[in-house]
Order: sequence, then structure tokens, then C-alpha cells
Amino acid sequence: DEAVSRAYDEIRSRRDDMPEDRMREIAKIIGVGAIRYNIVRVQPEKQLVFKWEEALSFDGNSGPFLQYSYARACSMLRKAGDFEEVVDPSLLTDPFELSLIKTISKFESVIEQAGENRRIHLLPAYGHELASAFNQFYASVPVLNSKAEKDARLTLVKCSKIVLKNVLDCLGLGAPEEM
Repeated sequence: DEAVSRAYDEIRSRRDDMPEDRMREIAKIIGVGAIRYNIVRVQPEKQLVFKWEEALSFDGNSGPFLQYSYARACSMLRKAGDFEEVVDPSLLTDPFELSLIKTISKFESVIEQAGENRRIHLLPAYGHELASAFNQFYASVPVLNSKAEKDARLTLVKCSKIVLKNVLDCLGLGAPEEM
């Protein structure tokens, strides 16, 4: 209840345009996800120190950070409308694009390692790496305003969205399409 209440206060401070019931719905998804993520991100042999500020941060190694990144990808794709999916790596040459592509490509091996070695903390660590790479990409590379690379970049956003959703699902966290 405390996590949901704190998440609601954060959403209300950021989004005065959202209906009350939608804010409460998203707050529940974020609050529950924040606690779950904060617990599983710690290696089992290490001591868990819970801090509300870390658990509910939209900027750090937290569930809300992953959820926000997913919501950002959804928003970009909504704004873009229809586009042609382009899978031509020669169109993606920016260092931030390449970094994001490399990070996406690690997903299968991270899942395999986490399962085989029973090291669930590897998945939140990967999720944070992916969300960080995605945020660096969209902050540094024009996507919606690009010319020739627009469809290829939107395809990369879609791929990021899919893998972020898979990470959130594997961790048992909700994936809100807006925050």
C-alpha cells in the first residue's frame, strides 16, 4: 500500500492530464513492480537494504525506470503511426544505435544464464542495461524527425519495446504503456 501511495503521488506530480482512475491503475503497477524489482535485483548472498527513494526512482536501477523506458518506447511508436519495419543494419551506424543493438542481442544468453545458474539478479541487471541503452539512444539520436533512417530507427524502438516487455514479464512486473 505504501509503494502504491508513493507511486501515485509521483504520477500525480508529473501527469495532471491523466484521469484519476488511470493514475491509480498505473500507480499500482509501478508500486508493486518497484518492490518486486528491488528485491530480485540483489544477489542472494548479499544483504538487502530497502530504500523507498531507490525502489521508486524513475531514473536509477529500479522497476519504475524499466517501466518508464517501456512506456517511452510505446509513446514513440504511437506518435510515429504506421511505418515500414526495416531490418537493414547498414542504416544504423550511430554509436548509440549500435550499443542498443548489442544490448538487445544479449537477452537470450542472459535468460539462459539466469535460469541455468539460478541467478535471477542477472535479469534486472540486464533490464537496467537495456533501459539505459534505450534512453541514451532516444536522447541522442533523432528518431521521429529523421529522414532516411526513420523506419530503421523506429524498428529499433519496436525491438527495444518487445525486449523490455519480455524482461518486465519475466520479472513479474507490469508494463504500462503510459506513465
